[in-house]
Amino acid sequence: MAPVSQLAIAYPFLGAMWLVVMMSASPTYEFLGSLLFLMIGPIFATGLAVALGLPLRLNRRLSLWWVGNWAVYIVLAVAGALLLVWGYNKPERQVGEIDGFTYDVVLPDVGLLMSGCLLLTFLAVNAGFPRRPKRVSPTPRKLLSAQ
Repeated sequence: MAPVSQLAIAYPFLGAMWLVVMMSASPTYEFLGSLLFLMIGPIFATGLAVALGLPLRLNRRLSLWWVGNWAVYIVLAVAGALLLVWGYNKPERQVGEIDGFTYDVVLPDVGLLMSGCLLLTFLAVNAGFPRRPKRVSPTPRKLLSAQ
């Protein structure tokens, strides 16, 4: 599982990212729903990323491949950023009526924005530095023979 310190460091950044993305993709008529989603959205996304990353942490061979594989990290970061950019550049028109008031708004594509956020959340929660090899202390026999 992801270290608690990594989750604690990633959560403020992920919460801010989710806040910016969801509030920019939310029309004013859904403000309360967006605020409620913002309270549980980052926690849910982080939990989902941890759950999806469990095979990367529990399988030894997969973990050795994943941890410190910077090429995969860069590909995932670029893919997440491209999904966010594409979501903002691809408008989605919403038309309807709520409580007798009609609305006609053009918003960013929420599906692409959430996909980009989830991908970046997965990367922030599961990426890690390669493990350092353990230093082997010399055995007493080698110390005695060296003298």
